Amino acid sequence: MASKDKSPQLAIGFRVKTGRATAIVMAGPASTPRVLSRRSLQLWDPVIPESHQPFHAELELPPAESARVVPQALKAVERVALSALRELVDEIQPALGSILGIALVAGSGTDPESIRNPHTRAHAREGQLFPHALSAAAKTMRIPALTLVESEVFTSAAAKLGKSPDAIKLAVTELGSAVGKPWSAEEKAAAAAAWIVLADR
Repeated sequence: MASKDKSPQLAIGFRVKTGRATAIVMAGPASTPRVLSRRSLQLWDPVIPESHQPFHAELELPPAESARVVPQALKAVERVALSALRELVDEIQPALGSILGIALVAGSGTDPESIRNPHTRAHAREGQLFPHALSAAAKTMRIPALTLVESEVFTSAAAKLGKSPDAIKLAVTELGSAVGKPWSAEEKAAAAAAWIVLADR
């Protein structure tokens, strides 16, 4: 009878930080979600070290070198993000089910250009760069994507699922038992984001 079952619908949640992302693959339905796996994605190219923190490199390099290196670093981030997402999707989709979409959790929604301190502004720009790169990769791959701010992910999930934020946090904590410890705050945020995608379908 199992051969007649439909493949599960999947969502991937990402907690994105500078140069990396924690990915949680979740299967639906939203009423009884299951965490299938977790992954760590590198989103910068070691061959181009500046791609780890491109906007810090922009501050620290001489102007002529910055004008040459920083565009290369930004293109490297785009290229690596697309490659990393494609590799993840190619690995999980045939084996586990069809992907409904992805959700990206960023640290902040603050406009970097509103920040006066150059180094703090560089951090903020990098905090948006990597989620944007994954979102662009998803668009290229025709995968629906949404972006959330970490401080709002549990309240957003609660509103979508008709539960309280505390109930979502408890449920997400329990979902981690499927993959075992460590089950960090990053993984919980990514799982809550994936759950939102499942709830949209």
